[in-house]
Amino acid sequence: MHINCFSVTFWFNIFNNHLEVLNDLSTSLKEEFSNFQVNNESPNLFTPIIEGHNPHQNHLTFSKINLQYTKENVTMQDFKQFKETVFTLFDILSKYLNVAHSALYLNIEMDGEEFLKQITSKTLSSKFYDDDLIDVSLKLGKKKEDLFYKIVTVLNKKQLQIPEIYYDNGEMVPIPLISWYNSKISKEIIEVSYEINDKYSFDNTKDYHTTEFYLNKMLYILENEYASDIENILKKGKF
Repeated sequence: MHINCFSVTFWFNIFNNHLEVLNDLSTSLKEEFSNFQVNNESPNLFTPIIEGHNPHQNHLTFSKINLQYTKENVTMQDFKQFKETVFTLFDILSKYLNVAHSALYLNIEMDGEEFLKQITSKTLSSKFYDDDLIDVSLKLGKKKEDLFYKIVTVLNKKQLQIPEIYYDNGEMVPIPLISWYNSKISKEIIEVSYEINDKYSFDNTKDYHTTEFYLNKMLYILENEYASDIENILKKGKF
């Protein structure tokens, strides 16, 4: 099992005073991000106004309605540092606004050679499987403690070795126009996206907003339940 990334998204009502936050971000995250890019002419709500990147492929984007932080190339040993950054970001935002609701993500890859037979027999039904089945995508969601939503998405992918082909003028032929006839499947993988969020509380509790208490609960669930949840879905057909 290989973990691709951890990620957190904080959602909030429209916020325009981003430069007030920039100094806090620059000071608190100076060891992780050497500088932040600022876009003062953001055309819509989702376009990042502040962006940060570093050589370790960590990303931070801050728009008018959300802040997202992603830490890539990780193992569970990196989760402690991820949690510290999550709380740092939450503390910074909380100085200026209420976080309406939040979501935490974990993205995983694992060997998927027997995935189609496994997922159809254990989670769906063996009647789904035959030799012509090539892809399965599965999304499951459930309540947790009448506070949170757990959402798990599972799909299979094929890693291809596609030859480079060129036109007579030297330009490379775009991949969608290259036949797989001369390509080779190097690996079949399962990609799992695991999410825990407090949108359930936001949708069902008047004037709800994320607090440190609920954020800590979500981080605990993510760290301690993702492995068993994924195993139950893939091997036992339950969630």
